[in-house]
Amino acid sequence: MKLCTRIVLIVILLGMQGFAYRLADYSPCVRNIGTEHAYTKALPFIQGRGPGDQIGITWYDLQAPGSYGQRIDVDDLRQAHIVWTKMDAGQTTRYGAWNFRYSNGSYYGETQVSNSWSGYVQMDITRDLDPYMQRTVIAYHFNPGSGYYSYIDIDGGNGWGSLPNNPKSIEISDHIWPYIAVANNNNFILATGDYSGNMHHLYLTTDEGISWSYIGGFDSCATLSQFVRASEKRDTNKVAFVHTQFITDTIAGGQIDNDVWYVLSDDGGVIWGPHINITNYQPGDTMRAYCDVNAVFDDNDYLHIVWAGRKIDSAGNYYEASKIFHWDEFNDTITIVNSPSIYYNEPGGWWIEGSIGDFGAWGLPANHPQLVSDTTNGYLYCLWHGNDDTTDVSAAGFFNGEFYGAYSSDYGITWSDYVNLTNTRTPGVGAGACDDEDYMTACPKVVTDSIFITYIEDKDAGSYVHNEGIATENPVYCWVFWTGLIRTGVDEHTSEPLPATDLSISPNPFREKVCIAYGVGSNAKDINLHIYDASGRLIKSFLRTTPYSLHSTLSWDGSDQRGHKLPAGVYFVELNTGDDIISRKVIKLK
Repeated sequence: MKLCTRIVLIVILLGMQGFAYRLADYSPCVRNIGTEHAYTKALPFIQGRGPGDQIGITWYDLQAPGSYGQRIDVDDLRQAHIVWTKMDAGQTTRYGAWNFRYSNGSYYGETQVSNSWSGYVQMDITRDLDPYMQRTVIAYHFNPGSGYYSYIDIDGGNGWGSLPNNPKSIEISDHIWPYIAVANNNNFILATGDYSGNMHHLYLTTDEGISWSYIGGFDSCATLSQFVRASEKRDTNKVAFVHTQFITDTIAGGQIDNDVWYVLSDDGGVIWGPHINITNYQPGDTMRAYCDVNAVFDDNDYLHIVWAGRKIDSAGNYYEASKIFHWDEFNDTITIVNSPSIYYNEPGGWWIEGSIGDFGAWGLPANHPQLVSDTTNGYLYCLWHGNDDTTDVSAAGFFNGEFYGAYSSDYGITWSDYVNLTNTRTPGVGAGACDDEDYMTACPKVVTDSIFITYIEDKDAGSYVHNEGIATENPVYCWVFWTGLIRTGVDEHTSEPLPATDLSISPNPFREKVCIAYGVGSNAKDINLHIYDASGRLIKSFLRTTPYSLHSTLSWDGSDQRGHKLPAGVYFVELNTGDDIISRKVIKLK
């Protein structure tokens, strides 16, 4: 049974039984990937906003204290599950927020999914073989009145948004800042950190949080840089725990004096292999790992890890210089991801802070990388946050961040030149006008040749949580873009592709407006889309020709051809391409 049919039947049955139900607050019908510009190596500046669809807001810019983790993933129906930490304008409540992007590009709507005072929310998706049963799993910490604890919670269904939904805790005080991964056998692996910053802790639940097993503790760094990742291959239960650990056992050096470590499990987190240091930095080395790590498994199920490294001189002094590094399990080789910036004249490709600005707390010229694997061709994509222009500084003196990307066609042995993905320069502007893209996380896999990311656009550069500037209303974005934007510097697609001759409708039922998304084959000559009432009478026609788009979306406001509002009832949407005819039922509510 189709999902839309299930939803209609559930709504009708609940109405008959006298139950109340809430329709989702859907955002405007949008299917673009980013913007409708043609992207080049020097991407066009979009005044006042970053690329993508705005899916919510937050007055709390900080989303994670060390590694940015995972706040977006895509299920087998090409639907994106997205979470973030939200705070209201009065700074009185802070909680986890959730949104859901349907495969046709419409959204469920911003939804509160945890109690206040909670936050630092992370997510993954259950691994059910039935895609309609794949649900959002969130992790966050919350203070019930006796200290902070880590919690997990699971949506009641695919895209239901029924959270909170019986959240469960590991019930260990101050084991917080949780990161979660779901293995293919639906074991949940949870990584937490001490409030003091001294230790990482790893937990396992095989029954969705009813009971927990303590896997062990690992030495940490000052900012709790940890990450857990499960393999995307359905025939394996491989899981990785990756973290940074100081090379000197002092908190003072914990943010900048780190090695990168990992440990693997092949059975969904029950038994773990050796704890391995992949960097082994020595006191005389000219670099250290910073407090951010990210990892992914490739199409052959080998682990890849990326992190930002900081430069030091022979006297041990730290400069505001960084690079993005990559390591892979198969070759056991460390390579440099980012190419040199045209704004710097520094050997070795280091990105350097300029003399007129400040990257702020936990900031670097290039940091917080995210890895994305294309399991169809073995390509790897690395995205990161930073600033390659020493003049792009806000009025308060903090750098405006942007997103960058590079790709590898040989499993990370070599990397392409970087591409500025956002290019939103706003030098000299004040609070409320900054385009400071930050706190980006990416879906770990390429979906229909597209990359899904979510991020916060801080409208006052610098983290307000660290007293850098003032609190602003910051948009939360979901951006879906073609992988060619990184490979060629040009985004030739205007929408995520649908299968040939496809028709989807959401929301369904609807009140004010419905999104109708369609895809047609390349041989189609004319696209005829009609709406009929239950008696078969033609109500409205939309005529499109294929040069307009083979994959597109239109909006219907429930009116007829003359613009008159139609009564509540059952209607039918018909797509006719000459070769194929598809019809879908849609219900209009009062």
